[in-house]
Amino acid sequence: MNGTNPQNLFAKAEVLWLKEPDPDPRSARYAEADKNSAHRDAARTTTVKRPANWVSALYGYEDYWRENGRTPRERTRNLATLPAEERRRGEWARYQRRFEDKLCRYQLLRLDVSPAFEWDPHDQAWQENFDACVQHVDLTGKLPYLNGADKVEFALARWLGRQLRQLQMGTQPESRAAQLAVLMALQNTGSGLRHSR
Repeated sequence: MNGTNPQNLFAKAEVLWLKEPDPDPRSARYAEADKNSAHRDAARTTTVKRPANWVSALYGYEDYWRENGRTPRERTRNLATLPAEERRRGEWARYQRRFEDKLCRYQLLRLDVSPAFEWDPHDQAWQENFDACVQHVDLTGKLPYLNGADKVEFALARWLGRQLRQLQMGTQPESRAAQLAVLMALQNTGSGLRHSR
């Protein structure tokens, strides 16, 4: 996962942050805490505890993503199987989303460049499934179907069936309905056209 180490992520966020003046003094403290943690500069510890704790929680969240290939969950059907550490990290991310308006500009930028963090994880999951359907149509020329021999195609077909049912009932958001229309057109033409978002 090149480019996802703390030094690179700090550098990206810092470049974006320095592009425009930021009147909020909190941003400088969070940037300093991120810089010190990214470069493991123990000699220059942050004097303000809250930015250091926030950066530490963010690094823990990103480390979990790097190690497990997915973001930490805050809930699961069987809570007994969810480790407390994973749950805490998932709750931390939910808290960031919920109180987005309370975050300083540097925090917002740093979360934007984080490959582990999504502001709307449900929309991200929807888009990933949609992209997988488009790729399937590109490869096979047809929509995924309930193929018991292929678990991935079976799961995609179930997901697509739910989306088409919502489209039929008129409960699908307009932007998603437009994307599904492109997918149906792609399947009907049988060509390898790429969709546009």
